[in-house]
Amino acid sequence: MRTGAGRPRPRPPRAENFMWPLRTIAYFIMFWSGCAMAIVNPIYGVMTYMLVYQANPTVTWWGLPLVKIGMRFSLFAAGATILGLIFGRRRVPDVRDGFSVWEMSIVGLVLIAALNLVLGIGIYPSTSQAMDKFWKIILFVLILTRLASTRKNLRLVIWSLVAGSMYIGYDAYTAPPDAFLMGRLERIGGPDFSTTSGAAAHLVAMLPIIGGAYLIAPNWRYRVFAAVTGALTFNAVILCRTRSAFLGLCFGILTAILFAPRIKRFRIYLLLALGALAAFSLTDGNFWIRMNTLTSREGLQTDSAARSRQEIWQAAYEMLSDYPLGVGPGNFTQKIGDYNPVHRWRASHNSVVACFTELGVQGGVLFLFIMAGSVRQLQRAAKLARYCDHPTETAVLAYALFASFVTYAVTALGTQRLYCESFWWVMALPLCLHRATAREVYKTEEEPRLAQSANDQLRTVPFDGYGSRPYAW
Repeated sequence: MRTGAGRPRPRPPRAENFMWPLRTIAYFIMFWSGCAMAIVNPIYGVMTYMLVYQANPTVTWWGLPLVKIGMRFSLFAAGATILGLIFGRRRVPDVRDGFSVWEMSIVGLVLIAALNLVLGIGIYPSTSQAMDKFWKIILFVLILTRLASTRKNLRLVIWSLVAGSMYIGYDAYTAPPDAFLMGRLERIGGPDFSTTSGAAAHLVAMLPIIGGAYLIAPNWRYRVFAAVTGALTFNAVILCRTRSAFLGLCFGILTAILFAPRIKRFRIYLLLALGALAAFSLTDGNFWIRMNTLTSREGLQTDSAARSRQEIWQAAYEMLSDYPLGVGPGNFTQKIGDYNPVHRWRASHNSVVACFTELGVQGGVLFLFIMAGSVRQLQRAAKLARYCDHPTETAVLAYALFASFVTYAVTALGTQRLYCESFWWVMALPLCLHRATAREVYKTEEEPRLAQSANDQLRTVPFDGYGSRPYAW
């Protein structure tokens, strides 16, 4: 395991005028190439946006020339994607079920957040920042669920997440000593990963997706790429030393064991065993000292971080009792000091707590409904798997996305991820998979016998608004 004590990263020259590093030039060319391709086919805009979100070169030494330009790369990537939706409309998949209940629910959550700007305690800089970020996240999710509704596009999105994880893992592996605070890795990846908890939460959720990508890889080159990415990603998780992420990973592994698809079960168990052995070899004594506090009641009571979370959550309960309609998006930090002055300006460290206290009981209930809807999408995709064009791949992806969902959901109980983009990506990918699978199944209406067989099986699963109706395709 790299501990940050190795050779530091190279630093840029001190002179004011110098040529761009090759890495900067390569990034600049690839970024604009992705934006240009997005105008022709908007799925490339989605890929570019995801990679920019995970990489964020402006915090690296080779990204300093890009900082001087003053560009907002994510904004340009999003703009190129929107232009692609306009000029490349023939490349936009036709979603026959229109606006699903899941999509209407996330729009409803944004509307609740907007309403709470009035119902809450007021508008502060943190309020505007949270609301501005939240509606942009949901807008991108709506674009993602539309564009990634075909198998080809969904594969591109999956491998974009793998590539982004590769970058973050390599960034962690080469991190200099000054990137560590109290032995924990900080400042890697994009803006949502500026804290060690945020980076670890994202990376542990990517591990099941990386594993799924390995299992569906078309050839050995892709498998090697996924395997190396998995090793670098897990090394980064260890360097973060985040207990909530470790707990989420444990639940994710348990999910992976219990729900492994029969057709790949032996290979999955073998990969889990080999991965666990390799991961254990990367850990050190300090890592296990910190993780062991999760199993010790005395350790949880004496550990300052664990004790502060309990006090914050108790104060959050009192806040919710006083403001059942919510204090407003981003206002938890503004109000927590009134209930516990010791933790003034502290975050909730819990996504569900943040949603209930900031968006009210109505927002919290809708949030839980959205999470249940994501699981429902995976269930429906798994039922359709045997009738689609790629049954094994569909089963593996449904399994990997479910493990990723469980991992992120458990991790989010120990860190605030409500306004984090990658959290909503993991929530949205199940709808993408279901739409891609249903598209392949219901195109067989031209073959009546197979279509009838598929729909006979689906009659046992009543339509609940989360996916396509029978014969909708």
